[in-house]
Amino acid sequence: MRGILIRTTLVAGLLLSIASTPSLASYIELGSEEFSTLGTAWNPGINTARSASGNPAPGGATWSIMGAGITDVTGFDSHGGNATTGITGLLAGSTFASMSTLINDVLNVWATPSLFTNLGQVTDGGAGLGASDANSGHLGDIRVGAIFIDGSIGSNVLAHAYNPCTSIFCGTGGSIGGDMHIDNGNSWVDDPFATGSTLDLYTVILHEFGHSLGLGHSTVVGSVMEPTYAGARRTLHADDIAGIQAVYGVGAAVPVPAAVWLFGSALGLLGWMRRKAS
Repeated sequence: MRGILIRTTLVAGLLLSIASTPSLASYIELGSEEFSTLGTAWNPGINTARSASGNPAPGGATWSIMGAGITDVTGFDSHGGNATTGITGLLAGSTFASMSTLINDVLNVWATPSLFTNLGQVTDGGAGLGASDANSGHLGDIRVGAIFIDGSIGSNVLAHAYNPCTSIFCGTGGSIGGDMHIDNGNSWVDDPFATGSTLDLYTVILHEFGHSLGLGHSTVVGSVMEPTYAGARRTLHADDIAGIQAVYGVGAAVPVPAAVWLFGSALGLLGWMRRKAS
């Protein structure tokens, strides 16, 4: 986990490809749930964030796809001066439209069981990572981009994302809050049946959106927010649902498989994820 202390703590959640112990503190344990939160959340409306002390409460955020050539302007991010590349370079045969659809669908997985509202895609401001509002750093609230992190070597960080924040709430550089960076040095697929070292992009984006919405890691094996990747997981575990509802409140009812009722009828649903995030 990488922490940035500005007016409010800004935390980057990392998804890595090898197993390790998550470094996040302050796990919340409520019965069988062991999700954690990152201390901030989105408020309703565009470019608005709050302290997690106001949870659960509704929230919302816009999102955008960063184009190529964008670099960090704050010193908060550790890409070594690397610049973003086109998002379509992550998946063979993809288009900007198909990537937009994928990202929108993944964000709606979190929105459905909660009172978080996906405010939709906006045109990215094109500003540097963490740029001021005056320089369009908040367009969108959650900016998704491809950038080289470490490739497939070392600890193999697959992606990372920051907890919700804005310049107004967190101060200088706060617009990087919610942003997601996906390592363009790895090979990606769009495969709901991916196993082992085959990296399903949908799965990784789903995990990172959890961080972008204010969730930390979970110790529950099979949850989306488990800190390690272990193949495709495209539906939320009961623990993930408990987490997102603890931040934003209870939204639409979600069908619950019989095997999951042991988590309690107030929680909801399904299962999945692993390999490493932080």
